[in-house]
Amino acid sequence: MAEAVSKLLTFTAFAYLARLYGPVGYGYIEWAGTVLMCASLMVDQGFSAYGSREIARSPSDTGRLVAEVVTARFLLAVTAYAVIGGLAYLMADDRAISSLLLVYGLSLWALPLLLQWVFQGHDKMHVVGVTQVIRQTIFALVVFLVVQGSGDLVWVGIAEVAGVSAAAAFSVWMYFRYFKGELTLRPSFSRKLFREGTPIGLSQMFWVLKMFGATLIVGLIATAEETGYFAGAMRIYIALHTFVWLYFFNMLPTLSRAWVQGPEQLATIIGSSMRVVLAASIVVGVIWVAAAPIVMTGAYGTAFRPGAIALQWLAGACIAAAISGHYRYGLIAAGHQGKEMFAMALGSILIVPLIPLGYFNAGIAGAAAALFAAECVVLVCSWLLARRFIFDIPDTISANEALNTLPEATP
Repeated sequence: MAEAVSKLLTFTAFAYLARLYGPVGYGYIEWAGTVLMCASLMVDQGFSAYGSREIARSPSDTGRLVAEVVTARFLLAVTAYAVIGGLAYLMADDRAISSLLLVYGLSLWALPLLLQWVFQGHDKMHVVGVTQVIRQTIFALVVFLVVQGSGDLVWVGIAEVAGVSAAAAFSVWMYFRYFKGELTLRPSFSRKLFREGTPIGLSQMFWVLKMFGATLIVGLIATAEETGYFAGAMRIYIALHTFVWLYFFNMLPTLSRAWVQGPEQLATIIGSSMRVVLAASIVVGVIWVAAAPIVMTGAYGTAFRPGAIALQWLAGACIAAAISGHYRYGLIAAGHQGKEMFAMALGSILIVPLIPLGYFNAGIAGAAAALFAAECVVLVCSWLLARRFIFDIPDTISANEALNTLPEATP
């Protein structure tokens, strides 16, 4: 429920920005947001999923993991903001975009203190939800109260900084309340953290290449107006896809504990979830395709109606992602994050030739169809990998022997 509220707030804020700036100006905002998303994933580097998984397996390691993850993230924030600064310098001729990038980037310094992953590992999901609501509520309030026209573009970045900072402050406060005995203020560094977290981080980066990189690619080959249509459809798709991500994000600790109990238990949980997700996907898919024109015009205005056909194709991409998530997060839970990264990388790399091919043959509808095709590739690849490395375990192998495949719990 909390995630639904937060995403509704975010989507409403961006719908307001789209109406305020129109397809062209909104395309610029989405482009800057894509840069920030890539930088944010550079800071996270997969440590959230890794830390949550390790805490679920061994709650007593909470303090050590927090010290290691926060230290690593602050180091990576230095690099990420330097990259944004360099890009802003290259775009100095366009002062509005350059300033927006620099202000947006300030939020990177608060990201290390977002500790939702700690509470996820301890199954305290109410804290995770409230943290997210605080972040998006502050962002939306600043947008609605302050952003009034083209001269206020930089305030979109200030809104993001305010939201992230407030959420980080809340999560740190809650950490003090719940884990006083686990607190350590001394920086810590772990090679194991980078060794096992980096494949997850790279997988997330490949996900961004698919989701946000698609808008960048379309922006390079299409008109600004068509980029705005496509970006509007992608914003709705990303908002809805977040619920798919959240579902598996919440399921990861359960999958991790199931793997410790044995491959059979993991397979049982995945099978039960798959039946529910498949049934829901059919219903959601039909409604999505039918309602796409109404949603586009209702959210952004009649000027964005041409983007409806792209949104319809993206329904298939979301369904494919909902199915593949069972296999991808199953691989992560079982310690095969490198193989999950490979599946995501394959689909992400394919969009580079597929999106231009689709666009030049069928416009933005073809570009969206390319994303659908890429998600299908991820689905097939992750299914094959999960079948080989999770489910294809001889009956003669006991659960204890299967546990020997897990990575060590100490750095």
